[in-house]
Amino acid sequence: MPHTEDRFLNQVRETRPWPERRLELEARFLEILAHAFSRSSAYQGIFKAAGIEPGRVRDLDDLPLLPIVRMSDLMEKQKENPPFGGFETVAAEDIRRIYVNPGLLWQLEDWSYQDTSWAEGLCGAGIKKGDRVLNTFNYHLWPYAFFLDESARMIGATVIPAGVGNTLMQVKVMQALKINAFMGTPSFLNTLIQRAEGLGLNPTRDLFLNKAMVGAEMLPESLRARLEEKLNLTIRQTYGTVFLGCLGYECRYKTGLHVPDNLLIEVVDPHTGMPVEPGTPGEIVATNFNRGYPLIRFATGDLSLFSRESCACGRSGLMLAKVLGRVDQATKVRGTFIHPWQTDGLMARFPEVFKYQVVVTRAEDLDVMTFYVELREDLADTKALVGRLERDIKEFLTIKGQAKVVPRGSIPDFHKKIEDRRRWE
Repeated sequence: MPHTEDRFLNQVRETRPWPERRLELEARFLEILAHAFSRSSAYQGIFKAAGIEPGRVRDLDDLPLLPIVRMSDLMEKQKENPPFGGFETVAAEDIRRIYVNPGLLWQLEDWSYQDTSWAEGLCGAGIKKGDRVLNTFNYHLWPYAFFLDESARMIGATVIPAGVGNTLMQVKVMQALKINAFMGTPSFLNTLIQRAEGLGLNPTRDLFLNKAMVGAEMLPESLRARLEEKLNLTIRQTYGTVFLGCLGYECRYKTGLHVPDNLLIEVVDPHTGMPVEPGTPGEIVATNFNRGYPLIRFATGDLSLFSRESCACGRSGLMLAKVLGRVDQATKVRGTFIHPWQTDGLMARFPEVFKYQVVVTRAEDLDVMTFYVELREDLADTKALVGRLERDIKEFLTIKGQAKVVPRGSIPDFHKKIEDRRRWE
């Protein structure tokens, strides 16, 4: 693969009309659908249960005939048929990596598939050959950092695999290596800037950053404006999932989220699975073209809408508006999705707990996750219990959280297990 961004920019800056490009997506979709019909035991079962026979789906207009697959289906299939639930279509010797997602959800990467969606996102952020990129996403078990690392290689950028933590060293590395590009969450970029200022540095003068691609969490416009002012650069955000890839990315005009060329994206009514009109909110559903691990009409749980506007950058593909919220109670905290089934599993370890609720708030541009718990019986001293809760929250969910014991009756009946009280401008 050429180490240049031109390959990706040429892909997405085509002037061909959308109907012509749609035919290409349709051909790729029908090919991956036939492949899943013949090779994936999970999809064979899913399609059979829905009464779908090979050849029934003939074009993209027939997409609503296919059932939507959700994360809960993936989890259930993996329990029934470990480790990959029958979604895999490659032999064991063809697996390059196995990633471990929160909740012990397994994800394979085969040797042949090359996902270019994140590379498009990097190009949208202005990252190109020769840039030195600090990758602050977590390399431990999870796939995201590896995907971005590989994508930077595709366009010839140099990666410094920093991961999270040790902000003092990271600031020193940024200075010593004159790192000019950043990949990570907006809150961690803010933390690095605060650390630099704590060392007496002027971020604009003493650091060399001139481009930043952020993702994995919401980007409040107030935080974006503050970071752009301190660094004198444009912050561009991406949106995606580890199972599907990059679903949308900003260009320098920040008019919306451009959909990469190697994904089929729908915005549908979450109750019926039928497509909604452009400009109408719905759930984002995506199909990848990964022959080793195909995901067809896979629901993200995120709400958005297709933009009716075109973009001055010249990209002629579909464009999503910003993510508007969630369909279900799953909530992304510090870049990690927290699902009710995960919190249920965690709290099942504590027979002392009668009822619980997770509340997510925001303080100083950082997510705060608090587990409020009611006890079956009063304890003279709850300090030890709180300590065990907070230890297991970190271990089980992979991110830190607070635990607070509240009086009986504090948590209402029929409450949301996870309540997001953050406010985004």
